[in-house]
Amino acid sequence: MATTRNLVKTYLDDIELARLDRLAGQLRLSRSELLRRLLMNSKLPDQRTFEASHAILDLLRVNADQARLGNLFKLALDEPLSADLLARFDRLIVEITTTQNELKSLVREIDSSLHRKAS
Repeated sequence: MATTRNLVKTYLDDIELARLDRLAGQLRLSRSELLRRLLMNSKLPDQRTFEASHAILDLLRVNADQARLGNLFKLALDEPLSADLLARFDRLIVEITTTQNELKSLVREIDSSLHRKAS
């Protein structure tokens, strides 16, 4: 398939190549994409973006765990409930509510850190 892109070759010494590889690795970009963005003065990703992405993925995992827990609750409610089981459910509901509030707090913290100007 024909392409409209042009191949550009350059020579780098070992130090320059190591620096290019280190920066590309830190930014999670290919060498080509890093050089293209630098040449075109495009925005480069920053560390806060990666940290926020990891935090969001962690929160999504917790959310999935809570969804599975909800499904287990539905299954349990189909069974006859003893007083002991009801007491356990009450404690679990408190724990889940606490976890949800902590998650909301973390999301707000992540959101506010992304909207702060880099210093």
